[in-house]
Amino acid sequence: MKRIFLIGISVILCGILIAMLRDSDEMGGGVKVEDGSFIEDLRILHRKNGTIDWTLTANRADFLNNSEKAVLKDIRMQIQKDGVSLVADGGTYDLATQSFATDDMVQAEGDDYTIRADSIRYEISSGTIKTDGTIHVEGKGFTIQGKGLRADKNQKIEILNDVKATFQK
Repeated sequence: MKRIFLIGISVILCGILIAMLRDSDEMGGGVKVEDGSFIEDLRILHRKNGTIDWTLTANRADFLNNSEKAVLKDIRMQIQKDGVSLVADGGTYDLATQSFATDDMVQAEGDDYTIRADSIRYEISSGTIKTDGTIHVEGKGFTIQGKGLRADKNQKIEILNDVKATFQK
């Protein structure tokens, strides 16, 4: 269902783009798309059982030719069910695997904590979040630093290496 929805949106957007290019050629405009297409102010909603599970917004999404990947700029992801907001300067959304990845600094905020990481990979279908880079978690009364993180949909979180934790009273 999700794949059909994303394919449908892609077909509609491509049709609009082709119509715009055809109109600009008829008016003498020289608009040409050689390296791919882009969308400004992109918003992707993921619904599950009739409610919004998460929302991904980006100021710009560049679609490269013959690719099912979109390179995103100025990203914000709201995971409504967990109350988490994620912000990054850039990343990649893969339409085929429905996964999101960034090689830039990422900051996620929940009700009682803030997480900063060098990068993340979020596999939406499995709910798995991974990073091999440094991770910094700060919450009420504690700070945890380390390298590498794995989290699953059951909110089981593991920091893999060089873990340093500080707890305040």
